[in-house]
Amino acid sequence: MHCLALISAVDPLLVDLTALALHGQDALVLTASLHAGGEEDFIRLTAAQVPMNGVDGKDGIVDRGAQAPPTLHVARTSECWTCSLREVLVAIAEDRARLEPDGATVVLLPPGIELIHLAPRLAEDLDDVPGAALAGLAHVIDVDTAARDLLTHQELPDSVVAGEGQCAGEVHMVALGYADVVVALGRDPVGLDLVEHLRPHDTLMLPGLEAPLLPELLALRHDADAAVARVHPATTRAWGGPADHGVWTLDLSASLPFHPGRLRELVADLAGYGLCARGCFWLPSRPGRVCAWEVAGGAVSVGDAGTWDEAPEWDPDGMPGGRAPDGGIGVAGPRCHLVVTGLGDAQMRERVRQAFGRVLLREDEMAQAMSWIGADDGLGDWFGS
Repeated sequence: MHCLALISAVDPLLVDLTALALHGQDALVLTASLHAGGEEDFIRLTAAQVPMNGVDGKDGIVDRGAQAPPTLHVARTSECWTCSLREVLVAIAEDRARLEPDGATVVLLPPGIELIHLAPRLAEDLDDVPGAALAGLAHVIDVDTAARDLLTHQELPDSVVAGEGQCAGEVHMVALGYADVVVALGRDPVGLDLVEHLRPHDTLMLPGLEAPLLPELLALRHDADAAVARVHPATTRAWGGPADHGVWTLDLSASLPFHPGRLRELVADLAGYGLCARGCFWLPSRPGRVCAWEVAGGAVSVGDAGTWDEAPEWDPDGMPGGRAPDGGIGVAGPRCHLVVTGLGDAQMRERVRQAFGRVLLREDEMAQAMSWIGADDGLGDWFGS
């Protein structure tokens, strides 16, 4: 079986460092980059060291002389860069599986391409490619800058796929939950603890690039359903981690819905300052919808994440992957569940905890909850309706 492994990073420097660390490994290592603004948008794949055996060069191998690594240019095929890259990766996997059935290909993704948007559909497509499989996916993060990147607004480096002002913290937080392997560079103990709190405990964390990354990736087969469940608002969970350096995680849950008016009034208190948060809530005015809650990089995002029936299943122990037959609270059905991670500041932690309790509908208000259905809850600008 030919294995395709993917590695993501926000910082282009980390992409380069990872490529260097993979030098000499028994795999074809490709660095992907996106190029826009010329006569033709294209994706460039550059071989780090191994000749691009198995990649058909008739459509664009660029000859830069014997000393330069071979490159392949592929024209962008759709308006979506991620979709275009996915098509290229499937074609690479097909060729490589045919020419090196027992080999491996590692692709370092362009900064701005997110695993959550690329991998689930890619895994489906590779199911139809004979002899190819999607191996482990890794995300590389610098713990020396993790606290700054995750808790304050830092724009993504220039990327043709990044939205204007897109926050590096958003990308990191989802990638840390979705990836099969987290590679933590640097030494800052606070940043390391913060990453530990955001990393699911059923995934692997490697301390730097000196660790054997390639064997770990090739030993895995990516399970897209499990990875999506780890980051879906309705099934994310509080992983927790070391508290020696002031990092903490709150796990807030309730069966009662949020009061739309009080949510709008207390949103700043609930989001806090300098925190990360993720999870779901429900509203009496939108009882069938999973409302997503995310705080990263100093900004709060609220959105619609589909219906409760469509959400990944949730087992009694809070682990994605199974649903208890009783359907009790915390297992299935509408609920409010926010996971909040912060650094120091016990007063901020208590303010968030109190705000969560105040936003919930009171028991005496639940008797009138039905009157909210179909009514204007004043949150249409948040949900796009």
